[in-house]
Amino acid sequence: MDRNDSSGQKRPRRSVSFHICFLALLFSGSVLPAQAAFLNFTGTFLKPTYYHNYSTEQIESMSHIYRASRAMHEPGLTAFENEVQHNVEVAGMNYGPGKPLVVWADSVHVDFSITKMNVYVSSQFPEGSCQYRVVLAHENTHVAINDRAFVKYQSLMKRALQRDRSIPTKAHPIRVGSMEEGKSVIEKRIEGIIVPIFNRFKEEVLRNNAKIDTSASYRRTQAQCSHW
Repeated sequence: MDRNDSSGQKRPRRSVSFHICFLALLFSGSVLPAQAAFLNFTGTFLKPTYYHNYSTEQIESMSHIYRASRAMHEPGLTAFENEVQHNVEVAGMNYGPGKPLVVWADSVHVDFSITKMNVYVSSQFPEGSCQYRVVLAHENTHVAINDRAFVKYQSLMKRALQRDRSIPTKAHPIRVGSMEEGKSVIEKRIEGIIVPIFNRFKEEVLRNNAKIDTSASYRRTQAQCSHW
């Protein structure tokens, strides 16, 4: 079972949570000389942390969901949390009274990070038992789904930021009425790039995890062992 939360809000989905990060990547000036100097993209890729000290009841209480079948218990959970944050420093120049104010993004930092990847397997199953192995394999499938989506959308977001030309630079500033207006315009342009990609990431993770969190899937999983 997988629970997802990518925006800091708990979602009533099968157990996964969203949140995200990478190691610092400074874009190559040889690729984008106009953009690279002020754009920094970072993130953290977390390996899963495994827990085998929670009962099935405790794991079910963590999921906060309506179970696919009340006749079935959920002895495993993958909690996956990720987030996107951005910071921008805006610079400007006023050419004098009555002259226009021009502003640009002096630096842009976007961080797309996994903040949690916890895997829980019920303590009622001894490590190495058939049930333990089956539940662990199911949860590791959720981990693999989350990892693939994260790597995919990390690359898409970085590339979109690299290629975008709507963020004003010192060489290509924009005219505004105030510094506050300039910062608002620039932040909205950055969000216009990263938010749609982040939303697509969340949707794909939820969709792909849901494919293996069905009543039929649980029945197939439980059929692999006896004495559940």
